[in-house]
Amino acid sequence: METIAEKRFPATPKRKQEARKKGQVLKSQELTSAVMLLALVGLLKLWLPHMFNGMAELFSYVTEISVEWNNRLVWEVMVTLSWKCFLLLGPLFLASAVAAILINYLQVGSLLTVETIKPKISRLSPIEGLKRMFGVKALVQLIKSLIKVGIIGYFLFDVLRSNVDVFPGLQGLNVIQSTVILGNLLYELAWKTAVAFIIIAILDFIYQWYDYEKNLRMSHQEIKEEYKQTEGDPQLKAQIKKQQRQLAMRRMMEDLKGADVVITNPTHFSVALKYDSQKYSAPYVVAKGQDEVALKIREIARDNYIVIMEDKHLARALYAQVEIGQTVPADLYKAVAEVLAFVYRINKRKKFYSAK
Repeated sequence: METIAEKRFPATPKRKQEARKKGQVLKSQELTSAVMLLALVGLLKLWLPHMFNGMAELFSYVTEISVEWNNRLVWEVMVTLSWKCFLLLGPLFLASAVAAILINYLQVGSLLTVETIKPKISRLSPIEGLKRMFGVKALVQLIKSLIKVGIIGYFLFDVLRSNVDVFPGLQGLNVIQSTVILGNLLYELAWKTAVAFIIIAILDFIYQWYDYEKNLRMSHQEIKEEYKQTEGDPQLKAQIKKQQRQLAMRRMMEDLKGADVVITNPTHFSVALKYDSQKYSAPYVVAKGQDEVALKIREIARDNYIVIMEDKHLARALYAQVEIGQTVPADLYKAVAEVLAFVYRINKRKKFYSAK
């Protein structure tokens, strides 16, 4: 079992993607709540005068209702009151909902997963339950709650202390006037609280980021295992590459047997050329090699009676500029043509004397 100390490497993109599929994402609930409160308070500043007028109309409507109740009247009153309350409070709820959706999208993005609601046996464990109750996260939540309560209490005390001379004068005002004054006081309290909660939310987001990165940290062994899963076992890949090189070498040596000439350095480089007018418009390289491979090419060329010519500069140029299967570049046409012409003359002589 690996300890936390061993998991000291940052999470890879693959690890984060897997965690995201499980619903483990970087998200601060405090930031969501604070933005919702700030949006509500901001809209309330513009909506408050309209709310007061609406409340005045609501009170007037209630006081003018006839005392002679019947089923139809009760139904009409309930529908009317519900609609008037919706018109007053609906924009506030809508602003909070839009703010919540927007801030959650900015934090998490588009994500749909059922992993977080799947039943887990570990949640039924008393030990795990105690860890959640008395763990670091629970302590952080407690501290945040206490700070919030302290902030609300402080601002409430400050607002009451600053307006203590206002409250005795409320006795001489009507309901609408008293409501306006109290509403402004509540708005002042809400605005100060919202700003303070935003600061707390930013600090909480930083903590959530730290906790998220810490929980996803990986050990050296986990990184190796992930690399094996994504890129394949390094030893297996090396073995495959070795086999591929061996197959390519065998194929090259087999193609070498049909070459027209082998041009050498004489010891460090060997390049085998072939001219087939039906395949290419120019001579092309069928094999090339350096050091040990060059010696092997010359050995196979001798065994198959292929002409071997020494030309240091041409051998080096062909080895550096032309890959196996590619045609000779235009700047080497003349030199290669001279070599092939010489080879063809030699081959004609061989055929002439063998025929005799």
